[in-house]
Amino acid sequence: MTFKLSAELHGHTSDVRGLVAQGGDILVSVSRDKTGRIWKRASPNDFNEDSALLGHTDFVSTVTAIPPTPEYPSGLVATGSADKSICLWDPTDLSQPATKLDGHTDNVCALDASADGRVLVSGSWDKTAKVWVDGACKHTLRGHQHAVWCVLVMENGEMLTGSADRLIRRWEGGQLKATYEGHTDCVRALALLPGGRFASAANDGSVRVWSLGSTQCLAELTGHTSYVYALSVLPDGAIVSGGEDRSVRVWRDNELAQTILVPSMSVWAVAALGNGDIACGTNDGIVRVFSEDRARLASPDALATFAQANASFAVAKNTMGDIDASKLPGPERLGQPGTKDQQVIMVKNGQIVEAYQWDQQAQGWSKVGEVVDAVGQTRKQEYEGKEYDYVFDVDIQEGAPPLKLPYNVAENPYTAAQKFLERNGINLDHLDTVANFIIKNTDGVQLGAPAGDPFTGGSRYVPGQASAQAGVPDPFTGGSRYVPQGAAYDPPSEYVVNVQGNTAGIIKKLAEFNATADVHRLSDDQMQALQKLDFSGPPQVAEDVYSALLVSALGWPKDKRFPCLDLLRFVAATPLPYRVGNRPFVESMAEATGFFDLLGSESPGGLTKSEEVNLMMGTRAFANAFATTQGADHLWQSRKKVLKALDGSWIKATNPNLLTALSTLYLNLAIAATKKGDDDEGLNILSAASRFLSCTSNADSQLRLVNVFGVLSHKFQLCKDSARVLGDETIVILGFQGKSDAVRRAAKDVGTFLTS
Repeated sequence: MTFKLSAELHGHTSDVRGLVAQGGDILVSVSRDKTGRIWKRASPNDFNEDSALLGHTDFVSTVTAIPPTPEYPSGLVATGSADKSICLWDPTDLSQPATKLDGHTDNVCALDASADGRVLVSGSWDKTAKVWVDGACKHTLRGHQHAVWCVLVMENGEMLTGSADRLIRRWEGGQLKATYEGHTDCVRALALLPGGRFASAANDGSVRVWSLGSTQCLAELTGHTSYVYALSVLPDGAIVSGGEDRSVRVWRDNELAQTILVPSMSVWAVAALGNGDIACGTNDGIVRVFSEDRARLASPDALATFAQANASFAVAKNTMGDIDASKLPGPERLGQPGTKDQQVIMVKNGQIVEAYQWDQQAQGWSKVGEVVDAVGQTRKQEYEGKEYDYVFDVDIQEGAPPLKLPYNVAENPYTAAQKFLERNGINLDHLDTVANFIIKNTDGVQLGAPAGDPFTGGSRYVPGQASAQAGVPDPFTGGSRYVPQGAAYDPPSEYVVNVQGNTAGIIKKLAEFNATADVHRLSDDQMQALQKLDFSGPPQVAEDVYSALLVSALGWPKDKRFPCLDLLRFVAATPLPYRVGNRPFVESMAEATGFFDLLGSESPGGLTKSEEVNLMMGTRAFANAFATTQGADHLWQSRKKVLKALDGSWIKATNPNLLTALSTLYLNLAIAATKKGDDDEGLNILSAASRFLSCTSNADSQLRLVNVFGVLSHKFQLCKDSARVLGDETIVILGFQGKSDAVRRAAKDVGTFLTS
């Protein structure tokens, strides 16, 4: 008997991101709609929604069941959210969380509990896992370089963590005991297997089986054709996996036993029920249950509807592996039986490629979708030997060649964005920006079901609706968050910091210039230290390397300084000493870049391209210094001289990246004024920013400067009163004529606040 549809559970209004089963009759699901839901079996093939878990303020990423304890004899349900918190729910009173655990500094995306109910382990985008014992954090597990996507508590009390850094780590008593290497992409799921083994799944499309007693991989299970997001284990030990290829797969004895296709782009979560059934959560907001037991199968009408939904679903070619349509058989292939149950084949029917699945019991082929990769399957562009509907040029770094972003319209835009970022070594914080760029530049073209974000589950933009990402900070431009119209204005309070870039290219150029430098060369040891740095966040640079970079930036020819300055831009975001020798960091960087001499309304002449690039690096470094308490204090102490240079700087600047950097520094100074200054200092910043805003057409600068008005007016009544005089008319105009939607939204929000 094979698994077939048993029930569909409708209730969530967005992607189902996590599932856990309690026995054979209860499921708990969590979703991007910010809720959890408890489902109880009403009949062999139906579940009713019993309760809703309402306590998180952002999307809910993960869920697990905590076994009963003396304090909670009914056990608990734990949910983790992008609001950075963990809620613990008592099934006897679900009106509010029984307790809340705080400590993570980013999205809580993974949870697992010990068999005795005393230990809970959580994983987060903040690169850590935390061990909670009886509700208190006992250990914080550090060592992963990227987000901790999955956690697992073993029977012996040890813990496993899997990360976007491709590694699995084993911990005991808060200490690292072993590291498992083998996956070639982000590790997304872990599951405990019988016999001292565990399974892992990753974005490399594989499921791997490991032994706790060895760091060697025992088996690699291949069959998925895209990312694998979720794992569970059936009572008989079979592995269940789900992924971006719209499939749930069942593995027995390390062999693929069955492929269950669903009419949805992403299978985010899977759960094995105690009775041997399988549940999955998908990006269409539906929980589906599958069973091998005929008594629990859905009605014939429901099965037919499900089959039709599968047949009409558009399958992205890139999720089906390499396909050469010219070599595919025609419809006559369907006259031959399959070689095994659930086998999937592709057939070319005219100009259309169709996917079919073999049903051993019915002895026939069922259509499960049409394989598409273009609108009308014409107008292709080639990239790395493959054809795409679009190949975009993306400018990431000033002076560097653009990066190629390939995309097919049947593809999940967030999946394409993630692949682009990981292929080019760019921080995954840019995910929303790249995905929204794709959506905007493909006119929202969509085939099949709505796409979802493999990181947040965000639903795809539909023309005519508000963007689901309208409130997300833009890490490319530093665009700040905005509240929906009609809500109380909530100004940005976090400094804008830019620690992304093509670091490999920067260091390569530095090595080239260093090799021919007449003076102030970096030593071989210093160059090697730079090459070993981790640039996934602000790099930890030794003081001697830091000093050497600054000396080279001061002593090399002006047109050779930019790689040193670019690296110092990264360094500025770290808590290094803000003095080198007897000179403050601001003074040294200003001399190296010409910040005080070249900028300012009284300085003569225009700027060369080299001067603008150096100034851009210096300005970015000053803005980045606000990332640390020491740096913010250092810049604030130099604020008068910095503000004097900034005033009128936009008149000479023609490089849009320099304009963006200048306005970013204004915004960070404004935020600093609300924390360290008074209304007079706020007014000085506001006055200069108003002059900048009145004469710039740069969208990124407009966005930041509008926020300068909002930040200072929200804090200081004097600034609010003055803003009505200095920029009220400009703000109103930008509300209708701003250079981007984000500018127009921000201007309307700030304008409404100023008139309140």
